[in-house]
Amino acid sequence: MYELSSRISKVLATCARLDGSEPRPDALRDISRGVIRLSEMFTRGSSGIGTSYLEDVQLRRAYLAYYVPVNLAKVQILLAELQPLIAERKGQEFRVLDIGGGPGTGALALLDWACSTSAPPSGTLRMTAMDRSGAALRACTELWESYLAEVPECRNLSLQTVECNLERTFPMPVQVGTQVSGYHLIVVQNVLSELYSESLNAVEKRVTLVAKLLSVLEEDGSLMLIEPALRATSRGLHELRNQLLGHYECSVYSPCLHDENCPALVHQDDWCHEERHWERPAWVAQLDEAVGFIKDTLKFSYVVFRKDGKTLVSRNEPFHRVVSELRVMKGEKRVWLCDSAGRSEVGRQDKDHSESNAAFEQFHRGAIVKIGDIVRKERKGKLSTLGRILPTGTAEIIRPAQN
Repeated sequence: MYELSSRISKVLATCARLDGSEPRPDALRDISRGVIRLSEMFTRGSSGIGTSYLEDVQLRRAYLAYYVPVNLAKVQILLAELQPLIAERKGQEFRVLDIGGGPGTGALALLDWACSTSAPPSGTLRMTAMDRSGAALRACTELWESYLAEVPECRNLSLQTVECNLERTFPMPVQVGTQVSGYHLIVVQNVLSELYSESLNAVEKRVTLVAKLLSVLEEDGSLMLIEPALRATSRGLHELRNQLLGHYECSVYSPCLHDENCPALVHQDDWCHEERHWERPAWVAQLDEAVGFIKDTLKFSYVVFRKDGKTLVSRNEPFHRVVSELRVMKGEKRVWLCDSAGRSEVGRQDKDHSESNAAFEQFHRGAIVKIGDIVRKERKGKLSTLGRILPTGTAEIIRPAQN
């Protein structure tokens, strides 16, 4: 189960003025009010989108205490998927661009990851954080400096901040790839669905923007797009994925097992999202209890693009990706799978349990699996949409959602 490092937890607690991992009752009340205000801004209207809410003392404190740990954890979980490729660079310079990450969540996530895993070595990092809010970038600098104070060997690492509105301009440091070369990692988190929201051709403008980001991505770099797990924002990301794959030289590293059109867009009520387990910091659990929220799992939608064709798992194998929870029904269990042929439902009746298919009971959302001998009954000349695993069938988890 994923857990924030003790170092990043200490920095976040300090910058949010929590006085340790157990906030005082008065601090908890104040932060809880801020969390509720932010939640209303983010989910019930647009008043909190694109505003400098981090200039408000209460909201800034609430954002650092509650939202930054959650968003940082999502980035690090995806860094774990990229670790084999990141490690290939060894001691080479590693350039990172964090787009619209508020207080530099993506940059901070990689800095902490590098200091914890040495992949990449922290001394090789060259970070650029970009946001439309000057207050967000000031908070980013504060977090960065607070973290470096905890790691003496990294105190000389610099952070470049760029204030800009991506709806109006594409800044020079990004256009020319830091005037040296491209980026090895670009993180775009909780930004795309907010951009061009009033435009009639929002999707096309977002695709154009992401295409520009691809143009400043190194050939062996990764472009990480993360959006909230809501239906509308997730489907918007799926549509953007289709457009990019159809018109630009790139491919999906993860989560998809193919570069065909996203099957989740076939039906209006479908969308694809993640739900990863983590150990919440104590104060996040307290805030959840105080405001009535539940952040015991991390929910989000994402896609990682590459230009070199590399993928999380081989595309030459008959693998499937689990895109639902394992549903326990009367006398059987079922999951929804996704692959290049589309989405399909597969089940195994309890009476058909065997040693060869026992792993089916461990299937979970996000896992990459392999199944042998799926049988579909034929009725009136049509195959059933539900596949069955027989006692002679096999089930195997190739890669769990979290290693």
